[in-house]
Amino acid sequence: MKNVDVLIIVDTLGAVSSGNLSGNVYLIDTNKYLGSWNEGQCELHSKCYDGQILKWRVVSVTPENDVNLVQFTGGMIDNKVCLPLKQGIEGDVFWEGRVEAQAMGGTGTFQYSCVLSIDGKSMTFDPFLEVIPLTQSLQ
Repeated sequence: MKNVDVLIIVDTLGAVSSGNLSGNVYLIDTNKYLGSWNEGQCELHSKCYDGQILKWRVVSVTPENDVNLVQFTGGMIDNKVCLPLKQGIEGDVFWEGRVEAQAMGGTGTFQYSCVLSIDGKSMTFDPFLEVIPLTQSLQ
């Protein structure tokens, strides 16, 4: 089973000047046409299998501003569906977690929040994770 990589692209200048991430964050994942939708928006809806590994990375469109993924909150965390941990080394930091929905009470759709720090200011946005049982295909 392949990993699902999620890339978070942030217009840090737009986010700082507007005070929020709405319209300033763009998500894509490696599922392509296999089930994810709302790519290029802040509410990416990623489909994955129970047991699959997910990895999140964040980059800034503007290299002058620092952006970091600080933590995850929301239904995905509260229901212990996926508990990502910070991984990597300086310059190549990512968050990784294994989907364990069936062990924690079932599959389904879970909204979660990504907490970003942009030049020290915390901001959040809320994508979705849809967990599919291994017995179903991602279509």
